[in-house]
Amino acid sequence: MATAVIYTAPECPHSKKLKAFLKEKSVQYEEKCVMTSPETFEELAKVSGHKAIPVVVVGEDVFVGFDRRVERRLGRKLGG
Repeated sequence: MATAVIYTAPECPHSKKLKAFLKEKSVQYEEKCVMTSPETFEELAKVSGHKAIPVVVVGEDVFVGFDRRVERRLGRKLGG
């Protein structure tokens, strides 16, 4: 079973959709809220090369944002 690290913010609607998608796929994840510390925000930038959320990391793959295109790519990565 895949596990993921996700970078989110509490009021971000795309973050909420990403978490619902991962739950639907039974993917366990570690959530890192970028609003909790400057270090987490800088970590996000290093991992993704962006300062946008949400970001999900599965293995070596990094997915920035959560739209239909990312949902399809992430679904393929997760095996379905």
